[in-house]
Amino acid sequence: MRPSRIVFYGNFGAGNLGNEVTLQTAIDQTRARIPGAELLCVCTNPDDVRSRHGIDAAPAMSRDSGWSWSELDAQQTAVATTGAAQPGELPTRRRFAAKLKRLGRILFRRLPRELAHWYQMARLMARSDAFLVPGTGIITDGSCGSLGWPYDMFKLSMLARLCGKRVIFLSVGAGPFEHRLGSWLIKRSLGFAHYRSYRDADSKRRLEEIGFDTTRDVLCPDLVFGLSHDRLHKPAIERTPRIVGLGLKDYAAPVDDADSKQYRDYLGLMADFVVWLQGQQCAVRLIIGDAQYDTRVREDLVAALAQRGVSTQAPLLLSEPVPTVDELLRQLSETDAVISPRFHNLVLALMLNKPVIALSDLPKVTALLVDLGLGQFCLPLETLKIEGLTGCFTQVLDSTGTLKPFLNDAMNRYRRAVEEQYASVYARFGEAHHANRPR
Repeated sequence: MRPSRIVFYGNFGAGNLGNEVTLQTAIDQTRARIPGAELLCVCTNPDDVRSRHGIDAAPAMSRDSGWSWSELDAQQTAVATTGAAQPGELPTRRRFAAKLKRLGRILFRRLPRELAHWYQMARLMARSDAFLVPGTGIITDGSCGSLGWPYDMFKLSMLARLCGKRVIFLSVGAGPFEHRLGSWLIKRSLGFAHYRSYRDADSKRRLEEIGFDTTRDVLCPDLVFGLSHDRLHKPAIERTPRIVGLGLKDYAAPVDDADSKQYRDYLGLMADFVVWLQGQQCAVRLIIGDAQYDTRVREDLVAALAQRGVSTQAPLLLSEPVPTVDELLRQLSETDAVISPRFHNLVLALMLNKPVIALSDLPKVTALLVDLGLGQFCLPLETLKIEGLTGCFTQVLDSTGTLKPFLNDAMNRYRRAVEEQYASVYARFGEAHHANRPR
């Protein structure tokens, strides 16, 4: 009998370490329950996934240079919204020629490639046993348009179901939803599933608001809470000076615009906090969670501190690249507390038994702390002031003695919930898989 074959799907290989640790957890949990399973990931960057995780991978969508379905969705939205030419557009004749050229590219290059991709994905699903979406916040059209992830998910989940395979969504995050087509594609994709769970009540509520029936679905903590103990670095003992992990994020800063007032205000606030921490005899370790978006923020903050004449060298300031999940875990393990806006930085810090403060600009971040009963340690980024941040940090330090045993118990509960979900899903999958095998 051939080995079981599982196909994962997600925005993996794109530099977001939260997504990568989610995939790593799914791989480890799957291999523990189905020894010898053949794993493949349909993802954003197959080369990165192959080298990082050691499994086979395929592109989520047929790509060509200079154009994508997401771009088309954005163009259609702009036309529907304004009904007029946008600033900087070409003159009418040249614009018409550009549209013809784009149409030709769609008809003679893009569509043939996309049809070929449908065929390739159909063959892949036919040779597999299950299609599984492991966690992450991919159930959205807010950052990618209708024809990005929603279209990919619809294509893959429908092909899996047509091929008679199990379709599983595990502890996914959902929302926001901004496009009617995107919402329709997402609802159809989830409708194909044999099993669905969400990582928080807010995700379930958002789906109900767009008309999706979630009555048979369940809530289960984020999959990263099931990360193997063997992958966690041992938390460092307390030392002098205390090391505070300060997480950074491209808050209010599009990739191509680092000069917005909100971004400058955010950098100024983080710089003020670093100065205050150093004044409290604390060292600061700068931590990022997405190499593509957060690296520049780390560099900008170091430059801003240097302009103020603040120490930007060890031991008072520690600032290193974070290329891998293992390196992120090492850096987090060497802290005594973590303040971060990145969801999975907070999750990993909690698993390492670190007191945390969440700087929230997304519902999932707020939900994480509120569900733990630690809502007092969640501060909204939009209205954040230095006085509120320093006061909350002082409160966290004063509560460390009671927080650590509480967090240890909570993490054990969350781990059990995630492992029980995997055991249940794969038990059902195993029964169906063996029943469908030829005798």
